[in-house]
Amino acid sequence: MGKRILLLLFVVMCSAAVMNADELVRFDKNNFTYWDYTRPGFTITITDVTTDKVNLYKGTTDYTLISPVFEKGRAGKIVVNFKGKSTRYNNSNYNAYNGSPTIELLDNDGNVLKSVFYEFVDNVRDRQFSVSFMLQDIEENELKVRIACWKADTYCALSVNEVVVENDLLQGDVDGDGTITAADITALYNYLLNNDDSDIVYGDVDGDGIITAADVTLIYNKLLE
Repeated sequence: MGKRILLLLFVVMCSAAVMNADELVRFDKNNFTYWDYTRPGFTITITDVTTDKVNLYKGTTDYTLISPVFEKGRAGKIVVNFKGKSTRYNNSNYNAYNGSPTIELLDNDGNVLKSVFYEFVDNVRDRQFSVSFMLQDIEENELKVRIACWKADTYCALSVNEVVVENDLLQGDVDGDGTITAADITALYNYLLNNDDSDIVYGDVDGDGIITAADVTLIYNKLLE
């Protein structure tokens, strides 16, 4: 009875919480060696990254940038953070929309699992944005990210200065929805009392191989921080 009351109190006290994301892979002037830039005969150098020569373009050969393989682990979501510049080859015919990037989540064989089209609606040069992918329905553990400009034309391209892929694993995000809420406490509550694991995605919060009251305590402490 005491355990039941305590768990119910956890539910009442529960609120959204966040944790710092962990970096999975990075592209910048110091980290580009293992990225695949699909431009024939072109090898990336530090100067290329800093002078906007790593361009994404749609043409006879598509210039795309593909990350090294990374493992999703227990992450319920990954975030792709991008910094770069819109490149105009003819100002009078430039269309920002055509230079909009597509960010794709790939499996290790290069198959597209998910895709986000990030639409540019203005003509600014400097570009900085983030997109996220929920991973609950992704069975593959080894993943890659591809950034492309499938709509680019002869008047525009998108140069890449920095890409950072982070996981968004929340310690205590039992149901894997990207936040810690009352639903996570409820999921553990149902499991501990009824052995119902239907809502359990990441129930083993402390990583000891089993779900116990210690996992509930860990979530509770995190919510109080």
